Amino acid sequence: MCCTGRESASHHHAEFPRTLINCCGVYKTRVMSMSSYDDILVLASKGLFEEAIKAAGEIEDPFEWADALLEIAFRAKDVRRDLVPLLLEEIRRTLKKIKDPGDRAYIYSKLARFHAVTGNGDEATEVFDRAAEEIARIKDEGERAIAMAVLAQNLALTGLTEEAIETFNEAFDAAISAEMDYRTKLDVITEIAGLIENAGDSLDSREAIRFYEMAYDIFDKLRISHRAADVEKKLKMARTLYYHGPPEVRAALLEGRYNYSLKLIEKLYKDPQERFIAMLEMASWLKQIGAPEYLDVLEGAFKLLERIGLSETNVQRAAAILSGMGELEKALRFAVEIKDPEKRDDALAAISLKLAERKDFLEAREVAKLIGNSMLKARLLEEIAKIEEESRWEI
Repeated sequence: MCCTGRESASHHHAEFPRTLINCCGVYKTRVMSMSSYDDILVLASKGLFEEAIKAAGEIEDPFEWADALLEIAFRAKDVRRDLVPLLLEEIRRTLKKIKDPGDRAYIYSKLARFHAVTGNGDEATEVFDRAAEEIARIKDEGERAIAMAVLAQNLALTGLTEEAIETFNEAFDAAISAEMDYRTKLDVITEIAGLIENAGDSLDSREAIRFYEMAYDIFDKLRISHRAADVEKKLKMARTLYYHGPPEVRAALLEGRYNYSLKLIEKLYKDPQERFIAMLEMASWLKQIGAPEYLDVLEGAFKLLERIGLSETNVQRAAAILSGMGELEKALRFAVEIKDPEKRDDALAAISLKLAERKDFLEAREVAKLIGNSMLKARLLEEIAKIEEESRWEI
């Protein structure tokens, strides 16, 4: 998007904060001081809003100014609510000075997300609609497709998953059908896939999975193997940390900061049952990637278990997680405690099959005999016999 000029703002905007470039990945590069941007974010994050305002006072461009107001507003909404009405009013005034429809679409999309997370659903809907109207005015097909993806990302971050998926698909289709050269089209589609991935990065695991699946599919089809591999790892982690995988824990684990991840779990999950399941999921991930620290995390989880009881739901989850990570003896301990007969049988069947797969055929049959459903038991014993027979022919 092209930058629009503005008159000197420092003399009449001193009471308002500003940041610089967007956090979501904007479509065109802007010439800005990232160190200044970082300074403003750090100050605002520490609650030093007046200092952040002062640091932002030299920004001239209305788009950058409005984006700054939004960044400060997001950080002020819970601790300095008195600032929020002033910030929003200034954003509305500044929007009138932003001429480029792509820039306006970006600000409206982000502003709509702000209204949504602060509980103003009707206002959010109206502003999202304004963003869509601005997108329709963008002449360049590539920029229009990316603007749609930015809108979709903000929809995702407000919890509107279905609308976000639909809008991301529309952005992708628009890029595919756009009349542009191959290299430009590839760049646009790659940018959209990156925005989809970023949406996943900002969501809890259960919501992130669908976005990672979309992003992986695009990168894989484009044969951008390193990006596909990165997203595939994130997807596997989200599936492993399915119940308790907030973005900050997943990010720390990806960086290899295991002790910090554990401290985050302890901080985020005050309920000991939730903490126990979160620790099991973390141990499962660490075992998947071959990190020996999984043993310490698993031991810590079971020490915690000694002091607490588990709900039926968490007994089922513990059995499934432990079974999935190959801790079959521990999984069996939980499986036999499941009260729901059908779910208990399913858990026992899964453990029995895994025992058979690791060639513990006697133990596999013993577990199978605990299954109440006679038809399931018969099928399972038959499957165990088949696996055992096949193992005899292995070289």
